Amino acid sequence: MMEDAGLRIHRTRSAVVEAARSIIDDAEENLTVALPASELSDFESSLRDAVERGALVLLLIHGAPTDADRSYGDRATAVRVIERGMAPLLVTADVRHGLTGQFQVLTSPSTASRSQVTEFANRNLAYNHFTMFLGNYWQLATERYVAERSAFPQTFTEFRFAVLEAALAMRDGVTLEARARVVPTAGGPETTVEGTVTNVRQNIVYPASSPSPAERSLTVAVDGESVTIGGLGATKETYECFEVTLERKG
Repeated sequence: MMEDAGLRIHRTRSAVVEAARSIIDDAEENLTVALPASELSDFESSLRDAVERGALVLLLIHGAPTDADRSYGDRATAVRVIERGMAPLLVTADVRHGLTGQFQVLTSPSTASRSQVTEFANRNLAYNHFTMFLGNYWQLATERYVAERSAFPQTFTEFRFAVLEAALAMRDGVTLEARARVVPTAGGPETTVEGTVTNVRQNIVYPASSPSPAERSLTVAVDGESVTIGGLGATKETYECFEVTLERKG
């Protein structure tokens, strides 16, 4: 193993498994994982714990799972399947820590000496790999599982889950009303906006409605005008959201 400016090089299966588990265990908000279906069992416990902690877990499996009807409900928020060889081994946690490399380190330990996996604790690298995961591999893969839509009304302090739930409701033909505690991104005091959700911008579940891997927003009709609401740190939207309640209209 080599360390340099936050980088570590792993060449053995045991070291890669240990590093990947550690990264998964470290995730609190967003977790992306791409790995061969044959190796999933080594990470199931860590994935379950991440889901229980409330992390948004996106699991990309290389090759069709052995059981097409397998349930992933306690292992991920959403699961997609991609053809073997089309994606590397890749893990990112909270867009700040991750690893990437040749998945053969896991599947063919005898060739591990000719393969390598790089672990990184660097926000720029993590962001690049996070956006590559969502913008490339995730979009090429086939949706296999999405967590069941929640019952409404429901209040969200984690905006990414509000967007996911709104997207699932919209694709099911359910119209939602939103009541959000927000501040204007252009500056101003905290306020509350209420209205009908007319659009969702995201690319985690079908149908994708944004070309940007990191974009998550709600469009809400307020007094005959459309306003956009983003999560904490939002700059492009009309408002930055601290808390939002979604409920069925009518």
